[in-house]
Amino acid sequence: MNKVLQLQKKLTQLAILEATFEVFGSESHQYQLKPCLSNKEIQVFESRYNITLPSEYKNFLLEIGNGGAGTGYGLSGLSVIEFEDIIIEKLYQEKYKILSKPFPLIKGWNNLDLIVKNNTGFVINNDAYFDDKFIQGTLTMTNYGCGIYGMLVITGDQSGKIWIDDRTNDNGIYPASLSFCHAFHDTDPDDLYPNNDEEQPLSFYDWYEDWLKRSLHQIRQSLET
Repeated sequence: MNKVLQLQKKLTQLAILEATFEVFGSESHQYQLKPCLSNKEIQVFESRYNITLPSEYKNFLLEIGNGGAGTGYGLSGLSVIEFEDIIIEKLYQEKYKILSKPFPLIKGWNNLDLIVKNNTGFVINNDAYFDDKFIQGTLTMTNYGCGIYGMLVITGDQSGKIWIDDRTNDNGIYPASLSFCHAFHDTDPDDLYPNNDEEQPLSFYDWYEDWLKRSLHQIRQSLET
């Protein structure tokens, strides 16, 4: 059984077992997927922003869905709007030109010195800390809540891997490793935050499957009690 079929099978099992939406964020997507994209739609998106989507994510869009059921509050989808107004299209392309730039990180990053505070400790400027250059070459995949976002790297050596933008909570940007997934999904007081520098980021398929496995485990445990 190929990976796509494995993911589809697990998602179907989860949707059947999870009728009350106990898994975090599930009420927002209710295990529904948005319609798949066509090869042509994906090619238009890639051409528009001068990028090549990682193969796992591209296959997901083609065979499973363009967003919907997934970790956090669900997967975001690609915007494949065809613009009739050339001025609007140029503005849109300008905003998203950072997609084709190389992702700059190879390990967890957090430089709180970039946040300017006054004598009382009040933040007066954090623009440098939240500069888009630190997340260039990524697509936002999910909103975990509390200002935490999962991103798919689409350029450079980390292409195809998932990273976490946790700057809202002063935790920087770090790989979506197994320890992050454990800390986010499992209620263990000893795992408040993962060791972000040691574990490698998960690929898109592994990240999505990890959510399915943990969610199925949670629901099966709940059904047994």
